[in-house]
Amino acid sequence: MALPLITLVDAVVAHRDELPPAISEVSLDVSRGDWVAVVGDNGSGKTTLLATLGGVLPLRSGTMERTPGLRVALLLQDPDDQMVASSVEHELVLSVPLDVDDATRRTRISAAIERFELGEFLARNPHRLSGGEKQRLAFATAWLEAPDVLLLDEPLSFLDEVMRERVISFVREMNANGTAVVWATPGGDDVELAQRVMTLRRAPSPEPEQDSPVFRRASRGGAKERIVFDKVSFSYEKHRVLDRANLDAKSGQRILLTGRNGSGKSTLLLLAGGAIAPSSGRITRAVEERGVMYLPQSPERLFFAETVMEEICFGLERRGLSIETARQRAEEALNRVGLGAGHFAPRSPFELSFGEMRRVAFAIASALDPDLLLLDEPASGLDARGRAVLESLVRHAAGRGAAVIIASHERGAALACDRTLELKGGTLFEVAYAHTPSD
Repeated sequence: MALPLITLVDAVVAHRDELPPAISEVSLDVSRGDWVAVVGDNGSGKTTLLATLGGVLPLRSGTMERTPGLRVALLLQDPDDQMVASSVEHELVLSVPLDVDDATRRTRISAAIERFELGEFLARNPHRLSGGEKQRLAFATAWLEAPDVLLLDEPLSFLDEVMRERVISFVREMNANGTAVVWATPGGDDVELAQRVMTLRRAPSPEPEQDSPVFRRASRGGAKERIVFDKVSFSYEKHRVLDRANLDAKSGQRILLTGRNGSGKSTLLLLAGGAIAPSSGRITRAVEERGVMYLPQSPERLFFAETVMEEICFGLERRGLSIETARQRAEEALNRVGLGAGHFAPRSPFELSFGEMRRVAFAIASALDPDLLLLDEPASGLDARGRAVLESLVRHAAGRGAAVIIASHERGAALACDRTLELKGGTLFEVAYAHTPSD
C-alpha cells in the first residue's frame, strides 16, 4: 500500500482568531493516484480545505504531514487570483518548474498551448480574457507544474461543454500517470469521476439561514422596450466580437444568452450596461429611476466595504434613501436570498465563501430593484439552494418590470427564461424559447 503524500488529522482552520472555524476536526489522507471529491454546499469549507492541503492556510489545531519535495498545484475558484504575468505566454513560462531543462520547457509549453487552445491569446493580458478563457489558462498553468497532487476548486465553473469534457480528459490522464487529484464541487456529475467522496458540512451559525427565499411577483403594467441594439458592432483591437448585432429586451422578459467561451457574452452585457461603447451601431436604453445593474462573473470584484450591510446600503443611500430605510431594505434583501441578516450583515464580504459572495451580490440586485438586470454566468459555483435563490431573483425582477439578460454557457442554466439567444461568430441568433416560464 502506497504511503500517503499528504496526511491531515483533526484539522481545525479559521480565517481569523475571532471567527468560528471554517473547517473543524477534518481528517484526510491523499496517496499517489487518488481521486478524491470534496463535496459540500457553499460555505461548507471546501476552498479552505484545499488551501490548507496546499499549505496556504495554517492550522489552528491538528496536524498535517507532507512528503518532502512534494509538488502541489492549486487551481483557485477565481482564476484571476492566481495570475501574475502581463501576458498569457509569460504566465505559461512562469508555470514550468525551474528544474526543467529548456528543451523540455519549450515542448511542454507548446503542448499546453495546443491542448488548452491558447494560441490566439499569447500576447494578451490574462485578466482581459473571458471567464472561460481564464479558466483554461489557469488549468494549463496547473498542468505545466507537473504536480504530485492537483487541488482543483470547482474547475468546471465558467467552462462550456466542449472545454468541460477536455478538462476532465486531461485530469484523467494526469491521474492515470500517478497524480493525486482532490476535486472540490458543490455536487453534480463530476462527483462520479472520483474514487472516494468526502462530504463537508457547514458548521451551524448563531443564526440559521432562512428556510427559503421569498420573492413576490408584482406586475408593473404593459411591456416596454428596456434596451435595443441596432446593428451594434464591437472589436477588441483587431478582434471583432460583435458584428452588426440586433437585440431588443422588453420589461418582464427573461433572456438567456448562450455561446462558447470567448464568444463575447460578457462584452454584450457590458455594452448593454453602458460600461463600454459600441464601435458602430446604436444602443437605446429606456430605464427609469431604478436604473441598470450588472453582476460580473466574479462577485467579489464588486465589493469594497467592511461589512455586508455597508455593501448593500451603499447603492441605496446613493439613491437618496435614509440610512434607516436603506438598512431595512438591506436586511429584507439578505433574508430573501436565504442569508440571515443577523448573522451575515456585520460580516466582511471578503471572508465569505464564493457562493455566499454570489448571494450577497443577488441581495444587492434585489435591494436596488433595477429596470435592467444583467447577470454574467450567475449560476457558476452555486449549490442547489443558491440556484433556487437565483431563479427566484430572476422571476421577481421580471415581475417587477425589469428586463433580465443572463449570459451563461449552460443552455438551460436552471432558469425560467422566455427566450434563448446564441452568440456565435459575432452574430446573435434566436435559438428557441427555452421553455414556458412558470410563475
